[in-house]
Amino acid sequence: MKNGIIGNIGTPTEKELESINKFTRRNFTADEVYAFSVVLCDNDVDRDFERFSDSALEKMAELFVGKTGIFDHSHKAQNQCARIFACEVKSVEGKLNRNGQPYKQLLARAYMPKSDRTAELILEIDAGIKKEVSVGCSMAKSTCSVCGSSFGKCDHRKGRHYRVMGKSKLCFYELSDPIDAYEWSFVAVPAQPKAGVVKAYKSIECEAVNATELLKSVSEGRLTLSESQAELLLKDFEQLNSLAAEAGEFLKRKKREIVSSIAPECSERAFGLLLKALDRLEPEELYKLYGESSRSDIPEAPQLKPGSNKKDNQSNKFFMV
Repeated sequence: MKNGIIGNIGTPTEKELESINKFTRRNFTADEVYAFSVVLCDNDVDRDFERFSDSALEKMAELFVGKTGIFDHSHKAQNQCARIFACEVKSVEGKLNRNGQPYKQLLARAYMPKSDRTAELILEIDAGIKKEVSVGCSMAKSTCSVCGSSFGKCDHRKGRHYRVMGKSKLCFYELSDPIDAYEWSFVAVPAQPKAGVVKAYKSIECEAVNATELLKSVSEGRLTLSESQAELLLKDFEQLNSLAAEAGEFLKRKKREIVSSIAPECSERAFGLLLKALDRLEPEELYKLYGESSRSDIPEAPQLKPGSNKKDNQSNKFFMV
């Protein structure tokens, strides 16, 4: 089941009315029917990390003509509310999908009779309440975007990134070779981001609150970015992590230098305690302390050396009485 969105609405044209009346038992006038557009699905990677191939959309455009519209994929006769009378694949000029290919939509035109029973639904469509839709169909092929294997035949997992020829590649399954189109339904939360359920989409897939969570979201494919954007972001984070590691090693060296300058002959245990104490300092405080410890007026060794209990009679001979 894949999803889309309600589009243009209104009175059908004369040509559209001819197509509509092919499905009716008597000829209806333009005032008796309500027509609207439905973006059933597209060729972009959706929230389930699947996408329809361009050829699949072309075949589905044929299969969905005449298919009924229902609610929540509940296959009951009383749930029937509309029917598709025309369907085609439309390209959106200047727009690319996440795979870097020209973005395409499966656009359908549907109708329903104007009556007391449908008045509320028509009002909800006009008000933008009934907006999202989902399609039910059967596909013969599902292939991995990373290796091209059939579904379940490889170890790659949807939504994860893998290194292919030195580049990060998102794993998703491409659906192709449609067998049948069953129905399309009004739903509350569709799988495709283009369906426009912004609030639900953000709360589920955009929960990153810091750089680490953002990177995790990108690596797991939970954040919607183009492949080139995700690759660039991951590359920047790798460089930042490398710089952070170098900075950490630099600070460790400086801390040891400071301790060696302040207490050059302290015990190993005392040396470790001083290092831990320096961990509490901010980098600015650490650099200031390093400057103080390197001053020439600080003695090379303290007058009182811990652990030195041996008497030096030669150095103390002037104090003998």
